[in-house]
Amino acid sequence: MTTNRYSKKHPFFRIFYPFILLLPLLGLISCSNLLPDCNVCSSPPLVDLNGKWELVRWNLPPNQSGQIRLRNIPSNPEGPSIAMMFDPSQKILSGFSGCNQFSSKLTEDSKGAIVIGHIALTRKMCSESQRMEFERDLMNILTDYRSWKQQHHQLLLIARTGDVLLFERHSPAK
Repeated sequence: MTTNRYSKKHPFFRIFYPFILLLPLLGLISCSNLLPDCNVCSSPPLVDLNGKWELVRWNLPPNQSGQIRLRNIPSNPEGPSIAMMFDPSQKILSGFSGCNQFSSKLTEDSKGAIVIGHIALTRKMCSESQRMEFERDLMNILTDYRSWKQQHHQLLLIARTGDVLLFERHSPAK
């Protein structure tokens, strides 16, 4: 039977050995809170996002049982769909959020990730309170998101809250 030579000579090690092993991990965890948040951790190049993107799905964060729920997206048969348009040449994001038009200047950070500036929004009242709430939540996500992921004609907007919005590239009618 082998014994730890430190545990016989130094009872301190026998008692605190497991805690000593965890110290580097605890240090890393506590230091991670000191790092500044990034507005965008990743995104495709702005030029790849050129065009109109329509919101087709909004996944809410998982509930306590881990189920992902869908948020109802208001539709407007007579009017425009909820969408955004990237214009890389002008570096502008614009769109329709359910009741109002919005626009913002775009920049890219040192890693090439998209940064959305202050969002200008028209001030029309929505006819339904659900639309107003939806629009407010959409604007909050656009101003404080985590990342963008693009694959072919789909674009995911991942929010810090855990919400995931799916946009599809709009193909103009021919």
